Amino acid sequence: MKKVPSILVSIFLLVSSSIKAQEFNAVILDSLTLEPVTFASIYFKKGKGVIANEEGFFRMPYDSTSLKTDSLFFSSMGYKTIGFPLEQLKDSVVYLPSQSIALNTIVLSNKNIEADEIVKAIKKNISDKYELDYTQKKMFFRESGSQKFDQLNVTIKKSSIPEFNQAFWDSTLRMVPKYNEWYTEVLGSWYGSMRDKKHKLILEKALELEDKKTTAVFENIEKLFDTILKENVKTNSYLKVRTGLLGTKIEADEVIGNTEKDTLTTHQKDSIKKVNFSNWRKRVLTSQFRLFEDEKLNLSILKKASKYLFEITDFTYMGATPVYILSFSPKGNADYQGKLFVDADQMALIRIEYKNIKIIRDFSLLGLSFKLSLREVVLQFKKMESEKYTLEYMEYASRFDSGVDRPIVITEKNKKVKGRNKQNQLKMDLKMTNEQYNKYQIVVFETLPLTQKEFEDLEETARVLPVNLTQYDPSFWEGYSIIEPNTAIKAFRVKK
Repeated sequence: MKKVPSILVSIFLLVSSSIKAQEFNAVILDSLTLEPVTFASIYFKKGKGVIANEEGFFRMPYDSTSLKTDSLFFSSMGYKTIGFPLEQLKDSVVYLPSQSIALNTIVLSNKNIEADEIVKAIKKNISDKYELDYTQKKMFFRESGSQKFDQLNVTIKKSSIPEFNQAFWDSTLRMVPKYNEWYTEVLGSWYGSMRDKKHKLILEKALELEDKKTTAVFENIEKLFDTILKENVKTNSYLKVRTGLLGTKIEADEVIGNTEKDTLTTHQKDSIKKVNFSNWRKRVLTSQFRLFEDEKLNLSILKKASKYLFEITDFTYMGATPVYILSFSPKGNADYQGKLFVDADQMALIRIEYKNIKIIRDFSLLGLSFKLSLREVVLQFKKMESEKYTLEYMEYASRFDSGVDRPIVITEKNKKVKGRNKQNQLKMDLKMTNEQYNKYQIVVFETLPLTQKEFEDLEETARVLPVNLTQYDPSFWEGYSIIEPNTAIKAFRVKK
């Protein structure tokens, strides 16, 4: 846990002094060490709340009508839960007192329980411990990403299309940015059941921090390719793409698209963009929300528990909930080490954090390579009024390197030409090495019960397109519940 430099805290206090009355901004610090308390929960009496980021910062919007009636509570594993009436909150620093409890042999020996028994108990009665039925999850989702090309070269061996000569490829690949980074943020509600594969997403607001000039480069290259292919590839053709022994078939329509005149109005095009953006975000979110499978926790650590050594290392509290802390490490060739935080009364997993301690996947075969070097996960659940747990926070980060050093042959063949139906051919050698990093953060501020009929009757409308910014704007999310951006996001700037 890194200590926030005092200069950053000072700057934050200066900025937060000018915020509107309907939003409380602060940093949460350990009252003894003055280090940030990461991922602390901040919530109102009825449970609606936010979560602090990895630097301890948070923002909490509130209705001015509740100023005299509501209170704000601060809770984190190993700390005392404290609360203040809203009207008394003036400072922009909240100090959490430690509730550190030494491993209590009396508590542990009363139950005479071992770490492996706790792990087995975690897996039982999942539907009694977690909310798996239909709900509305009001959430904020941030995706951070970067891409770096270390090598990107094409050597032309043969081309029957004059435009696809060596000079074309050299000039085109010179335009490809060697490094690019981006941030996408959305706020909205996710609807569905953890038992069902059908889900709905309705977005309220979205943001992109990205260099659109970089995006435009890729779009322009794609348009240039489309233009050349439309002029040279017949509509009745298909393309055979082969690299060594591997091959595939692609219909020409998939490459050159619809050649009919575009008759869509601006409004129709805008609607299609909104639907595509919403569907894209829903696919990513749904893949992250697959935490349960056949009413079991869908976590590789628990599925492959026999490959890990579990040890009870501490006993603490999350608010009034007694919590076992278990550390785990590989017995043999497993990939991760981390911690489990377990509700000692319900034997429910309420938090897990882990990171790989070695390369997860590394192969190189016939000119293709892939190395997955990072996977880091944090999951935190929150107890509802029903006494069942639901997702509160998720963080998933990965980094991988990929490479291609292969000959590629693309051949156009026409279905209506009898006999020797080869029309065009492109032979080239492709060399590419690429490094990519992705990080997803999901905060669920409120989980509301939903019936299946309410879910089925809900109309999933796509009405949002992201606003593109070239640098971080602290006022964009003012008045909305989000997880505060870290220093890197705040420092994002598109170079002019």
